[in-house]
Amino acid sequence: LKCTANWHTDGASKDRVYDAVSLMCIHPSIVGGKSKVSNACNAYDLISHMPRFLMNELHRPVPRDILENGKGNKKCLSMSDQLSRADSIMSLRISYNSYPIFDVQQDRMRFRYMRHWIESSHEKMRWKVPTFLRIAMDVLDDALDKGCCFHESLERGDILICNNACIAHGRDAFQDAPGKPPRHLVRAWIQMQKVDMLKPSNQSA
Repeated sequence: LKCTANWHTDGASKDRVYDAVSLMCIHPSIVGGKSKVSNACNAYDLISHMPRFLMNELHRPVPRDILENGKGNKKCLSMSDQLSRADSIMSLRISYNSYPIFDVQQDRMRFRYMRHWIESSHEKMRWKVPTFLRIAMDVLDDALDKGCCFHESLERGDILICNNACIAHGRDAFQDAPGKPPRHLVRAWIQMQKVDMLKPSNQSA
């Protein structure tokens, strides 16, 4: 049984932001695996009544894990790759890779969330996830659950396209049938604007 993929947006890097994400079903699972979608703007409105000290946890920069390509034998990595993955350097890289879950500036908002990468970054840094942050994410997850507007299985040939700046998506646990093709979805990231308008350097663009 493949585990559930909880609410998230795609992309964990501070410096690489995807405008949209698409998922095309090549082969569905036999049991489970329903995709789900929820509007983070609606969730934000729903939780905005929270005490300010909890809302601040969703507005302040939060560290995210570093996703590496090639997780094989470290002996096969180049010297620079080995150094970049050393514990002391990785801690610095994770500290740099911090940004808000909700970045709200005037009439613009960008939502970037995957609880797993937030929790694993704290684990690598040997930090405890702050209690207020954990509570704020619990409330956010509940709001996304309540606002779920799509919860269906994708069939062969179906394509799901989400605005990665304000739409959270997820997936139920699933199980493949022995002797049958495994569940297979192809993912594509789409960049529709040349600059991130939320960055101060691009405000006049």
